[in-house]
Parts: sequence; C-alpha cells; structure tokens
Amino acid sequence: MSRAYLYLFSDACPTDWLIEGQDEVWHTIVNLVFQSDPQLQPLIEQGRSHEEVLRQDISYTRLLSKIQAQLPSGKLRKWKRRGYREKFCAAFAAVQPECKPIVSACSFQEKTLRASKQALLKSYNEHIGGIEGRGIGFEEFRGKKERQQMKHSFINFHGCHKVEAPENQMLVLLLMSWFIADQFKFFYKEIVKSGKYGFDSLSLTVVSDKLSGDDNSKRISEQNLRNLIDPERESIPFVLTRSHASDTFSGDLLVDNLAGWLNSAMSNPAGEYAQFARDLIPSGIWRGWHQLTSSVSKLEAIPAVSRLTQ
Repeated sequence: MSRAYLYLFSDACPTDWLIEGQDEVWHTIVNLVFQSDPQLQPLIEQGRSHEEVLRQDISYTRLLSKIQAQLPSGKLRKWKRRGYREKFCAAFAAVQPECKPIVSACSFQEKTLRASKQALLKSYNEHIGGIEGRGIGFEEFRGKKERQQMKHSFINFHGCHKVEAPENQMLVLLLMSWFIADQFKFFYKEIVKSGKYGFDSLSLTVVSDKLSGDDNSKRISEQNLRNLIDPERESIPFVLTRSHASDTFSGDLLVDNLAGWLNSAMSNPAGEYAQFARDLIPSGIWRGWHQLTSSVSKLEAIPAVSRLTQ
C-alpha cells in the first residue's frame, strides 16, 4: 500500500474566538499544506514528529531557506513584530516563481459567522458524517456569567465524550473542523482518487497553534476540536498535534505570518498589506482563499480577492 502524507499547519488571526460587540471585526483562518517526501515515509511510520520529518524534507527546507534569506537576521518571526511584516510579504512574494506553497484560507466578519450558525452546523454535519451525514445537534443554555453555551454528548467504542464550549468558541471550532475536513476531502480526490500519483491512501497531520485557554496540562479546546474533526477516532487517517514549543517551529511561524497578512488585507483593503496581496493575484496563490458570506441552508463563500479588487 502506497500512502501519501500531508502536514497541515493551521492558525487564526487576530484571535481564536469571537468577542461580543465586535461584529465588524475580521478573522482569517489559514491552512498551509506540505506533502512530505515519500522517501521520508519510514520516519513518519516510526512516529517521528513533524518537526523532525520536515527538517529533512528537501522541498520544505528549500522553501524555508529562500524566504528566510530575504528576512532580517535570516529568521522567521511572529507577524506582530513591527517593521518585520512588510519584509515577510516581499520575501514570500519573491519565492513564487520557483516555489508554490499550498495556501487555503477563510476570512469572515464575526457578524457573518454568527448569522450563518445554522448553515455552519448543517454543512459540518454533511461534511463530517459522510453520505448519511452526522446529524448532531447542540443543547444550548446559559452558563457562567450568562454566556450562551453549546454542548453535544456522544458515545462510541472509546467511551462517552462531550463537546462543550461557549457559543463564541464553538462556532469557530465548528468552522475549523469543517475546513480541515474539506481540505482532507479535496486532497484525497486530487492525490489518491485521481490515480495520477500512484497513492492509494492519504494520512493528514494537522498542526494547530495552541488555542486560547489551553496550556500544556489543560487542553479543553484542543480536545473539542479533536472530537469535532474525528468523533469516531477512525473515520479518517488523521492526527491532531502541536509543535513542541508554540510559535518557534518554522511551519507555525509561516502560517502565523500568512494569517496575519491576509487578515490585515481584509480589514483594510486600501492598505499596504492588501496591495502586497493584490500583487500576487496573477500567480494563483490565493485560489484557495475565500470570504464567508451570510447564509441559511449551507455555508457559502466568494473569492476573498474580490474584496481587494473592488
């Protein structure tokens, strides 16, 4: 059996969760995908971490070195560093003729995601549950500090599980879960089902940044995300993990920079970061970047670059 292995780095900007009274605020979730060198498959099957495997992947290290060569001190840093952002945009643009990073993103205003709550749940159920659909619902109630809570409980061969969080968190977790499942289905079709590359199965390792409220001993949000993406623990060959040290591995920093950049562009389409993004539209790098629109029956979106070219 020939298996393809993908690493998907995921991050959100500016915050993980929605905030009451900030309906106009833009958020962007970015997924950055790398397919590992098939020659590194023995390392993956031995259980080696994504950090160890990708440091030995020629395509990954080539992309990384070309970007870092044009950055101050030759290093990737967090997007929030002033004076660094413009240099990252220019460095990323400079690698386009030779390297084609796989970028998928979803931008949305808080009011749009809240208005699309039922469409999100319906699309999640259809996407996660296969042909029959998952068909879950959430009990909603007022919790501590009168915050709206959403809870779903289920039983499988591994025991009884609960997915529970305030609505402002659960809506984002549902969107992240749907987005990751959508990525898996897309790459399964492209890499496996197409028969073009000689693979007959696909494994996906999702590397998520530490979610707000989690730490090394308390990972409630991460467990919620895990239960939402793969509730049966066997429906897709998937692993959810995080880097050993948050925001230090190059893959985490790359996706952090992209999330910050694209969200800045959406927040201010007349600004310099939007111009950097516009300049790259002809390259096709933003084909997977979408803007969520309000909907009722299922999630709907338009190309995000349409906001930059109005």
